[in-house]
Amino acid sequence: MSTLADHYFSSCIDYLETLGLNSQAVLSAINFNEYSNKQAQQLAPRISLNCYNALLNYAQQTLNEPLFGFKLGQQIRTADFGILGYLIESSNNLASAITALLNYDSLVADIGRAEFEQQGELAIIRWLPNTNCSPQVILRNMTAWVSVIRQLLNPQLSPSTIYFTQASTSNEKTVLTHWFNCPVKTNAQYNQVVFPSSYLALPFKTDNTQINLVLKQVSEQQLSRFKSQQLLTEKISQLFIAKNDLIDCSLIRTAGALNMTPRTLQRHLKREQISFADLLEQERKRRVILCIGKEPLSNIAIKLGFNDQSSFNRAFKRWYNCTPLQYLKTLPKNIG
Repeated sequence: MSTLADHYFSSCIDYLETLGLNSQAVLSAINFNEYSNKQAQQLAPRISLNCYNALLNYAQQTLNEPLFGFKLGQQIRTADFGILGYLIESSNNLASAITALLNYDSLVADIGRAEFEQQGELAIIRWLPNTNCSPQVILRNMTAWVSVIRQLLNPQLSPSTIYFTQASTSNEKTVLTHWFNCPVKTNAQYNQVVFPSSYLALPFKTDNTQINLVLKQVSEQQLSRFKSQQLLTEKISQLFIAKNDLIDCSLIRTAGALNMTPRTLQRHLKREQISFADLLEQERKRRVILCIGKEPLSNIAIKLGFNDQSSFNRAFKRWYNCTPLQYLKTLPKNIG
């Protein structure tokens, strides 16, 4: 189950209270009951992605604010990230802060994966969210990244471009463009922030090398404990997400990557009431929506690990009750 840290969830409740919403009423409205039976956990309580989605969607509807996740992300504090926030805060520059994010982001929220790459004079930090993440969750995550970096470097600092996979109205896009102070692209292949590579060397005001080293040790300990509690289902899903494509993504290869025999892996998955084929199909279904309309269907079929185009077409029809070509005709024109 994809989860997030209690303090990251609670910061949403705190913000809603500043807007006049009673926290108990909000939790009751989303049928929240996840604090029960959590006290015995070794780690701090973790909240399910389902509850997080419900909270943000409830706030969006109650406040009639289509950009609620964006508004929430603007209010982020480094403390809301828990130990990762303090680790980032004590980094010596943006490059080391991004390294901390890549390594320990799951301590805050195990609901997606961050990636980083450089392309000449530009740097890119990309977020691959869990397929069940709502648009409001994505808005908060991307906005929070920029907000925290501005707090630690310069309030006027702006990315080169921001990309969102979701659509937006012209009014919403105007609001986003004004705050990010850069072009905002919607209906994109990835959620990502593009910025000049020169930013990577910018020094942080709160640089503290000794504290940073201690926090890294604590983060490693917490990450080790967190991973030991993860379901095998989650570990396999993370392996899939980390792959550039799903070619040769077999049971045998996956079991080997986890230092298991295929039989042992299947036995553990059976206890979790899911099969390897189900997990692979979930990842294929997640990826196809990110790719379709952006590259030829034949390329997508190969990248998703299908033996031929007809197998891909049959799977797509099973998922969406239409063929890939029929689905393409339903897509809105790119408003980005």
